[in-house]
Amino acid sequence: MNKTRRVSLCRLVGANIAYKPLSAVFNIALLSVGVAVILTILHVNGLIDNRFSRDLRGIDMVVSGKGSPLQIILANVFHLDIPTGNIPVSEAKKLEKNPLIKSAIPLAYGDNYNGHRIVGTTPDYIAHFEGQLSNGRIYSAPMEVVVGGDVAKKFHLTIGEKIIGAHGLVNSDDMHTDFPYTIVGVLKSNGSILDRLVLTPVESVWHVHEHPDEDDPEEVAYKKAHPEDELTALLITYKSPLAAAQLPRMVNNSSSMQAASPAFEVARLTKLMGTGQDILSVFGYLLLAFSAFSLFIALYNAVQDRQYDIALMRVMGLTKSGIFGLVLSETVLIGLIGSVVGVLLSQLFIRLTAYWIYIQKGLVLSAPIPGIMEIYVMLSILLISLMAGLIPAMIARKTYIIRTLTKL
Repeated sequence: MNKTRRVSLCRLVGANIAYKPLSAVFNIALLSVGVAVILTILHVNGLIDNRFSRDLRGIDMVVSGKGSPLQIILANVFHLDIPTGNIPVSEAKKLEKNPLIKSAIPLAYGDNYNGHRIVGTTPDYIAHFEGQLSNGRIYSAPMEVVVGGDVAKKFHLTIGEKIIGAHGLVNSDDMHTDFPYTIVGVLKSNGSILDRLVLTPVESVWHVHEHPDEDDPEEVAYKKAHPEDELTALLITYKSPLAAAQLPRMVNNSSSMQAASPAFEVARLTKLMGTGQDILSVFGYLLLAFSAFSLFIALYNAVQDRQYDIALMRVMGLTKSGIFGLVLSETVLIGLIGSVVGVLLSQLFIRLTAYWIYIQKGLVLSAPIPGIMEIYVMLSILLISLMAGLIPAMIARKTYIIRTLTKL
């Protein structure tokens, strides 16, 4: 008997929702979009923060040419911007000898391979980002390169193959055809910035730019004004906390170089990005509030329209508690469907956003699988749905049988 009653109640709930399907679909759509927006923002924000933290790990200070500290970090840590300028090797070597510095990884670049930066550096750079070879070996001589996993896959590169770089940090037709690089190693993709770079000894970059293009007046003039070999940046790790208080000020005040703190600049960048994220979050919460109000109105009108049906169900033996539970079951079912659809939509939105960020900026963001955050959001939606259906359920529970039936 109880089983039959449960089946009947399920049918009644389904029939009530199907009574006005467009209203039900509208409310489910509002709930699901609100859930998807909030989850997408929370997850993407977390993924970006984790990616920034991972790429910054072990880098206490970045030294480059004079300019914006934030630009220095974006250009030399994340490879998302144009460098502020170069630094003389003599000054860089002098700084490396400072007793407060544990290690300094040099970076030198100015060319690209099909839009992917060719970075002159030491094997320590690969080790710092936990790069592992999938094939070949680490470079040991100028004009040898190790390519990142994504670059190798994208262009089907193999060991022993020759590649030609182009001048500048974006894809161009100004090719260095006289200076081919030989691929000696391919890295495994590990989700770090190594995946999208072509790595070579610093001497390779110096060798390619040793003789400027005579047809390029700017390049010739720059070489005459800067005859000494230069680096783009140094990635520095402190030996002691005391270095944080002394080194940046010393570099900025007594040299032609500029020091930037990755932690400080990324915190500032995150704060700037947070404004847009906050606006989108408010939009998502407003959607949820509007959907809850819309659900309340829909249920209230449905109860008013179904007064006669409710009275008949009471005559047929359905108790006041049963009527109350029937209306609440309807709103909970709508909330459950909306939250499930919202979670699925959020997974789609996250993957599309991650793909767009990879295409635009080259940052690899691994889409998360649904977890505890989704459970909390779904429970919140069910609670909101219950609150939206509470007043209509109480009205339905107080339906007067005789008065309602005698009216019709």
